Amino acid sequence: MTFNPPRATNAPPHRTRGTQGTAARNRPWAIGGLGAIAALTLAACGGGGSDAAPPLAAKPLAEACAAYTSAALPHGAKVTRTELRKADATLPDACIVRGEIVSSAESTIRWAVELPTLAQWNGKTLTIGGGGFDGFIPTDDPWYQQLVGPSAHAYVKISSDSGHQIRGFAWGKSDVALRNHAFDANHFVLEVGTAIATEFYGKRPARRYHMGHSNGGRSGLIATQKYPKDYDGVVAMEPAISQQAHQVNLGPTVLRHIFKSRDNWLSPAKIALYAKAETAACDGLDGLKDGIIGNVEACSYVPTDLLCKGADSDTCLTAGQIESIRLIYSDHRTPVTLSRGAVGYPRYGRGGASTSDWQSYMFGTSFDAPDSFNHMAVTEAARLVEGNPNASVLSHDPTQYQTQYARLAEMIDATDPDISAFADNGGKLLIWYGLGDTCVSVYRTADYFDSVKQRLGASKVQGFARMVTSPSNGHDLDGAGTEPRSIDLLAAMDAWVEKSTAPDKLVATKFAPGTSTPVAQRPVCEYPKFPRHNGTGDPSKAESFTCSAT
Repeated sequence: MTFNPPRATNAPPHRTRGTQGTAARNRPWAIGGLGAIAALTLAACGGGGSDAAPPLAAKPLAEACAAYTSAALPHGAKVTRTELRKADATLPDACIVRGEIVSSAESTIRWAVELPTLAQWNGKTLTIGGGGFDGFIPTDDPWYQQLVGPSAHAYVKISSDSGHQIRGFAWGKSDVALRNHAFDANHFVLEVGTAIATEFYGKRPARRYHMGHSNGGRSGLIATQKYPKDYDGVVAMEPAISQQAHQVNLGPTVLRHIFKSRDNWLSPAKIALYAKAETAACDGLDGLKDGIIGNVEACSYVPTDLLCKGADSDTCLTAGQIESIRLIYSDHRTPVTLSRGAVGYPRYGRGGASTSDWQSYMFGTSFDAPDSFNHMAVTEAARLVEGNPNASVLSHDPTQYQTQYARLAEMIDATDPDISAFADNGGKLLIWYGLGDTCVSVYRTADYFDSVKQRLGASKVQGFARMVTSPSNGHDLDGAGTEPRSIDLLAAMDAWVEKSTAPDKLVATKFAPGTSTPVAQRPVCEYPKFPRHNGTGDPSKAESFTCSAT
């Protein structure tokens, strides 16, 4: 369940390998069933001799889209319809092929493959991961189109609902549905999308990438573990790699405390009060007072100075509210053992109060009718493992459901550190995190990345993987820091794969509200480093900062 709920329309040294010869023989989609499909398609669509017919995509897009059909897609996939999306202010013309894969009576994967014009296609595919508990098609959601950015329009975009059509977790009782959600759906639909692109354009895709956020980041990471030949590159943004650890550990600790008493719950005004105080206390620790808490590890502010001396009001915090804040910044350890022997879930990073995260993911808009995402996720998991539609955060005891939670975690967790096959196949991995994320802890993914280095060796990992961060950004990519969407992570990944240019000089930009006018830039630093001001130079320029660990 990645932890960003689906948005409404207006929400928020590598060997060079071509597409022929030895390189093509090394590609998983150039062998077996797909190879056979490709061979037939190339003969029919102009991939053979000079007198062969042109590919279907050579026709006007509307005509080609209406004419496309296939009876030979992998995994029993069936096309249900095609549709032409006309260009608008943000998206170009595209042919959308829709279909389904019926895996079982409990799990049908609905998918979409978005085909640009032949002139625009760069010869590559991009799988876009979902969010929350999935149950929707990301390419249909403007938030996810904005996430991958304009450079993605040159790709064939592939996405699916991961095998279910509801946003909750009730489908988790089915092992087939769990496998689809965890890793199989994206793998199957990638092969479907590859076959469709090959048929439509008359040639196989040269590269295949995955980009996703939260649960979508998890799905990219687990592909490097389960299907290491699927992608040339994976961009994982704030990946929710340990979802049951999140549910098991946050429920009995911070969430139960927050929602057992109104005196423990923070309203938007109380959140803003604390955010201002935390920023004032910790802002300058990175060498510059600019509203950004860069040096998060040096920030140890506890808001005892805000304790109410008399009646409760929006100008002070109760003792219960201060305890809620302490719990957010504390490690959580419920004695339930999950996949790979994992117990507990770590604290959250500083700066989240200055983003939308504390309201969206922790406190919600109402004490009486809890609607924060973390509360919802914990509740959905409790209802599933108990088999009780009325299960409550306030009374659910995860220690009584060890077996049920372990079953889920063994399937969904993206925590296997042995991604050597992915690396040896030439794959590249780029993880990005907002340090203020108060949904999916940056420290859990940092621990995982350390385990990869311990397993494979730091030198080998440096050759194919990076984990980078931006301070004062939350799970919804907002906050006082620079804007994550200003970093073209997909283009950075493509340059790494195609040109061996590692993403070590990324720069993020902040714009004046409602404009495209840049007002600040910061380097995007490799974790655990952060942008420290040099003491001189224009504070709005990235070159005035150095990535520092202290």
